[in-house]
Amino acid sequence: MTDAKKKPAGRKQARKGDGSIYWDESKQCYFGSISLGIKPDGTRHRPKVSGTTQREVRAKLKELKEDFDDGIDLGDKYTVEQACRDFLENGVRGLIPATVNELRIHAEKWIIPHLGQAKLKQLKADDVDAWLDTMAEALATSSVRRRLFTLRRVIKFAEGRNRVRRNVAALVKAPKGKEGRPSKALTLDQGKALLHASKGRPIHAYIALSMFTGVRTEEARPLEWAHTHLNPVKGQTCSCGGKHLEDLPPHVEVWRSVREGGDTKTLKSRRTIALPDFIVALLLAHREQQQTWRAAHGWKSEGIVYVFGTRNDTVQQAQVIRDQFRAVVAKAGIPGSWTPRELRHSFVSLMSDNGATLELIADLVGHANTTTTATVYRHQLRPVMTKGADLLDGAFAKGLLDEPEDKP
Repeated sequence: MTDAKKKPAGRKQARKGDGSIYWDESKQCYFGSISLGIKPDGTRHRPKVSGTTQREVRAKLKELKEDFDDGIDLGDKYTVEQACRDFLENGVRGLIPATVNELRIHAEKWIIPHLGQAKLKQLKADDVDAWLDTMAEALATSSVRRRLFTLRRVIKFAEGRNRVRRNVAALVKAPKGKEGRPSKALTLDQGKALLHASKGRPIHAYIALSMFTGVRTEEARPLEWAHTHLNPVKGQTCSCGGKHLEDLPPHVEVWRSVREGGDTKTLKSRRTIALPDFIVALLLAHREQQQTWRAAHGWKSEGIVYVFGTRNDTVQQAQVIRDQFRAVVAKAGIPGSWTPRELRHSFVSLMSDNGATLELIADLVGHANTTTTATVYRHQLRPVMTKGADLLDGAFAKGLLDEPEDKP
């Protein structure tokens, strides 16, 4: 009686060009090999694969042949972690340090711990979906999306280096995550308390400029004195050392940001903003204090480039601003968690409370249209639009609700 489970011994020759398959008794599995020409060192290029069935081995040989014909690296040992390491080493050239740091955090904290051991070629959409679902339990929707975009960039880099045939992360969508903390705005009294608590600190003028002009944090950090005109009277010397050719009020030129290439978020974001008198006074005091402080410490004190720069006169890191800001918030006794970007929300709220139109606010904050302003800052805009009601009250206040006189 023949044992139906007995595996065939010896080598099984497939069709020419498809490789050969044989059973290995000692390892109790099938092996397959295929000839793919000659290696650069002159030896035969004949990779091997293994599997529990002939069909599995034949599929692997076919995949090897297709990868070889298409120029894809052979084998499946390359992991997601290796792809992340290679991307962080060679795929982030030209990106600003803040972006590189964010990508590194995404990879080290979220991608590698959950997907790092998976073979990149074997990574499935279901695997990525499971990873996204895990993040969605802990992160806001926007945070989940950013980490998915990072994985897509990692695999796209590997795809460009012939490590994988397709970008499986591009086939999935980010699920809805936790409800993020809604942005909020400081009241005028809280803003005053913040300014009082920050007096004497470099962050003092930063807070004032951000809260009362609406500049973004990414626009305030790289702001240069050359673009800060505190005494622009025709014929007088301006902050940049040149002469003013026309009569203009004190202003800042928001033309740069810390984004890649130094461009602002949008073309509309390039704007020139007039400064209130008290902000001019604060910035003048800040400039004098900056020069005195730097000279006392032996740092560059003449020809300083950045309004809020580091001791080396470079753009200040966002984390340093956040830490200084939170320390001042705590000193001011303002409850809750606050971030520097909410100074911009506070500006919108103050403008709206004092009767500024949506169009004016959109221009001041550098939005391309009022739709963006109304969507992003909907919590900071006056919730009740009173102008229409006031007009109707003026037109119909008399007699509309009076009882009609009975006609004889």
